[in-house]
Amino acid sequence: MTDIPWSITSLAQLAILLEVSSPKPGNVNRLRRFSDTGYRHFMASASLMGRGLHECALRGAHLGKLEIQPSEIRLGELIHQCAKDVFGGLNKRNTILGTILFYVPLVVCAAAAISSDSKFTVDKTRFWLKKVIISTTVEDTISMYKSFHLANPAGEMKRESTIWTDVHDRFDIQNPRVYENIQEDQLTLIDLFELSADVEPIAKEWSDYFELTLTKVFPHLDSLVHDLENIEEGIVRTFVWLLSIQPDGLIMKKVGIQKAVEIQQLAATIITEGKLDSDSDEILSELDHILRSDGNQLNPGTTADFISAAILCKLFTLTYP
Repeated sequence: MTDIPWSITSLAQLAILLEVSSPKPGNVNRLRRFSDTGYRHFMASASLMGRGLHECALRGAHLGKLEIQPSEIRLGELIHQCAKDVFGGLNKRNTILGTILFYVPLVVCAAAAISSDSKFTVDKTRFWLKKVIISTTVEDTISMYKSFHLANPAGEMKRESTIWTDVHDRFDIQNPRVYENIQEDQLTLIDLFELSADVEPIAKEWSDYFELTLTKVFPHLDSLVHDLENIEEGIVRTFVWLLSIQPDGLIMKKVGIQKAVEIQQLAATIITEGKLDSDSDEILSELDHILRSDGNQLNPGTTADFISAAILCKLFTLTYP
C-alpha cells in the first residue's frame, strides 16, 4: 500500500501540468499568459501541492483498507493544507483553488478505490465520494473558508439577482461574520455545497458527488485519448465540448450569466458544425482571441478545473486499469 499514495501524488501533479500545458482557448498555457499570471505560477502550484496530495492519497488508502472511517478523512483540513502550501509561500497567485476543490476529494476516494480493488473505477470512487462528503463537519467548512481567504480571489464577482439570495450573502466569503454564521448554523460542507449548487458549478459537483466529472467529462476525454501521445489534443477537444454544454462558472462570476451563455452557444456551434474536424487550428485561434478580449474577463477557468479532474481520472485508468 505504501507505493499507492506516492504514485497517486505523482499522477495528480502530472495531471495539473498536462492541463495547464495544453493550449486550451482563453487559458494560460506554456505559450500564453495573463498580465499577472503565467505558466510558471501553475508549475509552482503543481509542485507545492505535493505534500497535501500525498496526505489525501494516504488517508484514502487507509480508508480503502477500512483502517479509518469516512469521518476521519477531514476534507476541509486537507483542502486547507493544500491551500497553505500553494498560496502561503513562494507562489502568490490564485492559480488552482478550483483544482484543489476537485482534487482533494477525488484523490482521497480514488486512492480508497485503488487500495481496495487494485484498480480505478468510477463506481467505486463515487461510492467513497458519497460516504466521505456526507461525513463532512462544521470544522471542515471553517477550514475550507480559511483556504478561500488564503487564495484571496481577485476582482469583483457578479451576483445575479435572480438566483443570489440572503442565504448566499450569509455565507459569502466577503461577509465579515461568515465564520460566526457557519458556527451558528452548524453548516457542514455538504450543507454548504447543497445550498450553493444553484450559483456555483463546483458546489453543484460536490453536491452531486462528482456526477458530471465522472460520468460525462471523464468518459468524453477517455474516448479521445489512448495514452500520453495524443492526450493534449484530447484535452483541448474535451475542453471545447464541455464549454459547449454548460456556461462557465468563472465567466458567470466575472461578467454574468448572459455572457457565459453566449460563449457556451459559440462553443456549441463549433461542436455541432464539426469545425474542429475541418480547420481546428484556425477555429481554436479565433475562439482563443474572443476569450482573451476585455482583459481576460472571459477566461473559462471553471471549465478548465473540470478538465483537470478528468485528466486525473484518465491517468488513473492508464496506471491502474
